[in-house]
Amino acid sequence: MGRYVIIATRKPQAERDDGTTTVGALTQFFHTAGWEVTFMVNAPSMYDAYKTGCQDIKPDDYVIFCHDDIEILMTPKQFNSLIHTKLSKPKAGFLGVAGSAYITSKINWYMCSQEYESGGGVVYHGPSVADMTPSHYGHVKNAVGMDGVFLAAKGAVINSIQLKQPDKITSPWDHYDFFYTAQAHIKGYSNEIIPLPLRHESGGRYPPAYQENVPIMAELFEKHLPLRIKTHHK
Repeated sequence: MGRYVIIATRKPQAERDDGTTTVGALTQFFHTAGWEVTFMVNAPSMYDAYKTGCQDIKPDDYVIFCHDDIEILMTPKQFNSLIHTKLSKPKAGFLGVAGSAYITSKINWYMCSQEYESGGGVVYHGPSVADMTPSHYGHVKNAVGMDGVFLAAKGAVINSIQLKQPDKITSPWDHYDFFYTAQAHIKGYSNEIIPLPLRHESGGRYPPAYQENVPIMAELFEKHLPLRIKTHHK
């Protein structure tokens, strides 16, 4: 079993190697925890970064997709124990730190979580631990769609879904997280929001292309929307 972290980035090599930077410290954390880190530098899209990075993934491998501006706020030993425990569950899908148990044609997990009180998870935002503030999304533990700031899954799940950017999607950096986690849910896997504390330096900003692609992504899943966890009734 291999353990792999795939990170799309535009950060230069010097910054990635510098342990005093956020991305450098993240690299060191994963290396200490025994994970192999692959940076997909200047990839044309998030979809392409993950598809290319997963070409040789085997079913029993553990795979993490995450942003390059996060700090994991637990020890490597605690982190590995959490990930192993959760991915060892039968039918484990994606693990994440935030998501929604109910998603409509709006596609956006956060908007749906607020409107339908279907959210779960917490993420700290800020430039440093001393200056970060928590964003609480709710108490839901399982999700149909999750935030892409951190996602983990076994190779069997990764290999069962389409990683390639859908032909009609024109926003290369948006909606990939919903596209991946929703597919896993539809295939019968259980996506779980886990108690993984992390700091995210940047907040959520939606470019015009994000909104333009919402109806396109919704059309791809129109036979399944709204997506819901059976225990979450709306």
